[in-house]
Amino acid sequence: MNVDPTESTEGAVDPSDGDIEARLADLFDDPDFNTIHQRLAPFNLFEAVGAIRAELRHSNFLAYLLSPSRPHGLGARPLIAVLRAILARVPAQVRPIGMLELIAGQLDDAIVYRERDNIDILIDLPTLELAVAIENKIDARAGNGQLDRYSEYLKSAFPNYRRLLVFLTPIGSQPDHDSYVAYDYADLARVLDELTENASGLIPEASLLIIRHYVDMVRRHIVQNDQLRALALTLYERHKEAFEFIFECRPAPQSLLTVLRNHVEGVQGLIVDSSGSNLFRFLPSVWDERLTNIKGDPIRWSKSGRGILLEGKVYPDNPGRVNVALLLGPGDAEMRSRVYQAAGAQPKLFTGLVKPMGGQVATIFSRDLLKPAQAKCITFDAQAYNVGLAWSDFQGQILPQLIKAVLAIDEQLSISGTVP
Repeated sequence: MNVDPTESTEGAVDPSDGDIEARLADLFDDPDFNTIHQRLAPFNLFEAVGAIRAELRHSNFLAYLLSPSRPHGLGARPLIAVLRAILARVPAQVRPIGMLELIAGQLDDAIVYRERDNIDILIDLPTLELAVAIENKIDARAGNGQLDRYSEYLKSAFPNYRRLLVFLTPIGSQPDHDSYVAYDYADLARVLDELTENASGLIPEASLLIIRHYVDMVRRHIVQNDQLRALALTLYERHKEAFEFIFECRPAPQSLLTVLRNHVEGVQGLIVDSSGSNLFRFLPSVWDERLTNIKGDPIRWSKSGRGILLEGKVYPDNPGRVNVALLLGPGDAEMRSRVYQAAGAQPKLFTGLVKPMGGQVATIFSRDLLKPAQAKCITFDAQAYNVGLAWSDFQGQILPQLIKAVLAIDEQLSISGTVP
C-alpha cells in the first residue's frame, strides 16, 4: 500500500509499527490495568455455577443469607442490615416500622420462605409483627397484576401484621404498585460489602468469602461499577493505541446462532432467505421449485415473496435456548387458513403449532434444539456440540417429513380449487 507522506495518519493503528510492542508492554505494566485485571479475572463461585443472572439462584442465596437460623454464622446481621437499607428509602412518616424498633427488636425468630404463594422471598418476623415480601427481577418484568396479587395475599395471610413490600431490580426500577419500595442490587452489594468489613473476626471465614464472591459477581455482571468504568476510561486515554490494536485483533464472538447456521448451510438443498441479529430464515430449494399456492406478501414479510419459511433463532433474554420453527407468513387469508388447518390436522408431525393462528406470522411447527436448562454449567463447545446433535436428529428425522407435508398441502390447495 502506498502512503502519501503528506497525508495525516494520526490515530491509525499499524500492527507493523515498531513501537506497538512497547505500547503493549506499557499497558501491561500499568498498575491501573493490573487493578482491573485483578478485580475481573479471579475465580468466582457464583460465576462457576452459572448464577450470574439467574433470578432463582439469586433469590435462593439471598433467602439463605437473610435467614438467622441458617448455619452461616451471621445470625440476624444480614437481615437487619438489608431491612435498614430498604427502610431508608421510605419517608420516615410512612415507614411500617421505625428504625430503632427494628434495630432493638428480636429478629432471631424470623422465618424466611422461598416461593411461598409465588412470592420470591417472604419473611415472617412474628415478634415484630412484620411481614416482608421481596419480588426479585433481574431481566424480566413483573407480570400484569403480579405485585397487586402479592400485596393482597399479604393482607389476607398476615391481617394483623405491618407489611413491607420490596421490588428488587438491578437499577431500582419503579414498581407499578404504590405499596412497593424500589430497591437496587448496587445498594444491596454495598450493604453486604460493609457487613463483611465490619464483621471480620466475628463470623466464619468461609461465610465471609462466599459473601465477597457474591458481591464481586453482582458488581461485575448485575450493576454498573462506576469506579472500574472510570478507571477503564483513564486507561483507554492513556494507552489508546495499544487498546485499538488489541480490539482489531480480537476473535469473532461465539454464537450458537452461527453454529446452527453453519449446520444449515452445510446441508445440500437448503438455502438462506434472510437473517437478523438473533435469527435467520431458510428453506429447502424444492419449495422454490414446486410450491405454487403458498405465497407470501413481499412487502410485509420476505422480499422474495415466499410464504412459508423455516427459522433458526436464539434468545438473548433466555440464553442457551436454540429453536427451529416453521413459520407461515402474511399472505392470502384463505390460503393461510387452509394451510394452518392442514398442519393442525397432523399434530404428530406439526408439533409446537401455536394457537390461535397469528394474524401476520403463524408458527405451525417448533422444536428447541437446546434448552436453557441443558446449556447451564457447560462450556460453549459443549453447547455447540449438543446443538449439532439435535440438528442432525431434526434434519434426518423431522425435516424430510415437513418438506413433504408442505408440498402435499400446497398440492391439495390446487386440487380443492380454493386458492386462485
